[in-house]
Amino acid sequence: MAEDTLMLRIFLFGSMALATGVGGAPEVPLAGRSASLLAYLALGHGRSFSRSELLASLWPDPEASVSTGSFNTALWRLRRLLETPPLAHGNLITSDRRGAIAMCPQADVWLDVAEFDRLVAPRLTRAADRLSDEDIDALERGVRLYKADLLIDLSDDWALRARERYRRNFLNALYRLMQIATMGRRYIDGIAHAQCILDHDPLREDVHRDLMQLFVASGQRALALRQFEHCRESLRRELAIQPMRETQALYRRIADSAVGLRDQATPHTGAMPVDAAPQISSGAAPLELLQDARAHLAAADAQLQLSLDLLT
Repeated sequence: MAEDTLMLRIFLFGSMALATGVGGAPEVPLAGRSASLLAYLALGHGRSFSRSELLASLWPDPEASVSTGSFNTALWRLRRLLETPPLAHGNLITSDRRGAIAMCPQADVWLDVAEFDRLVAPRLTRAADRLSDEDIDALERGVRLYKADLLIDLSDDWALRARERYRRNFLNALYRLMQIATMGRRYIDGIAHAQCILDHDPLREDVHRDLMQLFVASGQRALALRQFEHCRESLRRELAIQPMRETQALYRRIADSAVGLRDQATPHTGAMPVDAAPQISSGAAPLELLQDARAHLAAADAQLQLSLDLLT
């Protein structure tokens, strides 16, 4: 069923919000205990929860009577908010004879996290080279749904666990798309995916290395050398460590290549073929790039050597 024909849309990525009606209805932010209850039920994707489980997760209050009263009030408010005509009581929030609560799996509801799971989760179980064009399109649509980390206004343990799970799948989907773009020699797309990963997790040293190699493949050696510095600075600032030997070795190879290219360059020759270097229209290495790489390399080498000396 299409999203724009549904009666209710629930958004959990970013700040929680609802949109009712069809087509282009504005999102209405939600907060408070009722919002937490709805988010918890929505993440369950139709699973039933006992009242004791909901109380333990959402109202970890030692005064049981106060917690029970708060729960009943939140449930009443949630039903009053959601189950308005033409919906009847129990159409969205169900309760069985034992008192277990669930969001009705047959309800006319679109949920962003459920759609994200449908699009992304099956594609993460297969290698990048086994994914079809349809799979790639699904991954791209899935990552577009992820407008921010899940339930960013909540700090309860259950919300933090769910947030980390969805964040991990989002980053894995981006990495899979980066791999696919690299295999297809679509280096600009690969660079964009790698940068998006690092925007969310700047300590992914493996992605820094991938991005350095993507810059080289696209003919942007100076940017590859700068990326090493970004990696080193992030690791130093957050973890007080130096890049791995593998990362330093990659930096050295790129630097040596830049020096060799500079020494051999002429106005009409270059090391990269035209189709592998879309930023260089003639296939040649521009003099400006080589000069910039040379100056940048000298400064980066000096900083790296100083850092390594301090560690010895």
